Amino acid sequence: MTAAGPVSSIGAFLGRFHPLWVHLPIGILFLLAFLEAVGWAARWPRLRWLPAVGPGQRTLVLLVGAAAAVTAALLGWLLAHDGDYEGARVRTHQWLGIAAAAAAVLVFAVHRMRWLYAPLFAATLVLLVLAAHAGGSLTHGGGFLTARMPPAMGRLFGLGSPPASTVPHPADIGRAVAFPDVVQPILNDRCVGCHGPDKSNGGLRMDSWGQLAKGGKHGPVVGAADPAANPFVRRIDLPTEVKEHMPPAGRPQLTDDELTILEWWACAGAPREKPVASLDLPASVAEAIRSRLGGAATDVVPDRVAVFSNAARLARELNILIHPLSPDGPWLDVNARVAGRAFGNKELALLSPIAPAVQWLDLGGTSVSDAGLACLASMHRLERLHLDQCRITDFGLGQLAGLRAMEYLNLRGTSVSDRGIIELRQLPRLRSLYVWQTAVTPAAVKALGEALTDRRRIARLEAEQSELARQISAEQFQGNTGESLRPPAPKPP
Repeated sequence: MTAAGPVSSIGAFLGRFHPLWVHLPIGILFLLAFLEAVGWAARWPRLRWLPAVGPGQRTLVLLVGAAAAVTAALLGWLLAHDGDYEGARVRTHQWLGIAAAAAAVLVFAVHRMRWLYAPLFAATLVLLVLAAHAGGSLTHGGGFLTARMPPAMGRLFGLGSPPASTVPHPADIGRAVAFPDVVQPILNDRCVGCHGPDKSNGGLRMDSWGQLAKGGKHGPVVGAADPAANPFVRRIDLPTEVKEHMPPAGRPQLTDDELTILEWWACAGAPREKPVASLDLPASVAEAIRSRLGGAATDVVPDRVAVFSNAARLARELNILIHPLSPDGPWLDVNARVAGRAFGNKELALLSPIAPAVQWLDLGGTSVSDAGLACLASMHRLERLHLDQCRITDFGLGQLAGLRAMEYLNLRGTSVSDRGIIELRQLPRLRSLYVWQTAVTPAAVKALGEALTDRRRIARLEAEQSELARQISAEQFQGNTGESLRPPAPKPP
């Protein structure tokens, strides 16, 4: 329900004070519990110097605590009926809060009966803790309290690690469906805490397609292809310090991959049941989805000692050069160009023991052909590849599709054409391509560049760069003594 008149408007306004006020009765009553414990300890002969709570003080504190608890319950009721909260978790928090307030009033009424006061006061504190925990779960999510608990402590209390998402991921991108498998898990992780069944800020829920499609108090949030007209895209793209930015500052923010996926999805018309494999995905989006679904290249680091031992042996046997790329890592630069035409497909296959560690590979001027490129499939970390003046055709380029770490590719002097470099759209990180002395046209290169360039990601990076430049400028000191305004000294004759 929404505010519909002066009284409703005042109630909605007062309800917003509940999160602030609710800490008052908790602090008052727990402080009284601490003072009561101190007074009980003062009965010991060695602790008689400790102060004890007097009857008048107890009465005053209980009166203020009960009044604060009742006020907090009333404000919470107003907030719950403002229209942004609903669901079982809200009702649980509401009734626990009312029970705690009622118990606080009852404690005040019977506090002079010492035999009844202590157990009833203890029960009131338990109700306060339960109500506060329910409220915290409502605001921050059900696993907020235990999310950062050390594993050993979690095992002690019988708590397992919470799942990363409430929606299971499919095994690979080929079987994923756009909304339920890719988008909904991100919304569950980042958005449903404020736009879900228990709390729906702005009347917007994002816990299911049906709720999201309804929109909120301000209309639909997805569907516009133009990012400037799409409220969903505009809100997640705003700087974090802007009030309208989503998720709000202080909450876990979207990662770069999540931003890439959500922006693409919203501007692509918010596809629902379409298989991801049937959609025309930009390379950066496809890679982000693979990463989310667990289909990205493995992060297992090869054993440095074993890699270098095999590399030394292969360098001698194949008459090629193999050098480390870093002083402490296993990554390799393999240069077979020095072997010339004596190095072919058979020799390339022999590099398999060091394939996971190869990041740079120079096959320029060798006898490697299309058939040999199948051996590159296990080089998941390959970033730079020279195939210039090799017997490579359009068919061979199709075998490079799995090398998603590729940044540089040299195809000079090969038999590739426009049809072949279309296959390179599957390489999300490709940024440098050399096709001199080939049948590739400038138009095809331009089209490939457009397909591999994520304009929105560049815009985000530029905005971050601009903000960092502003912050750096704000931290710099400038002093001016006026010397730049003084006339220059006359030159001697």
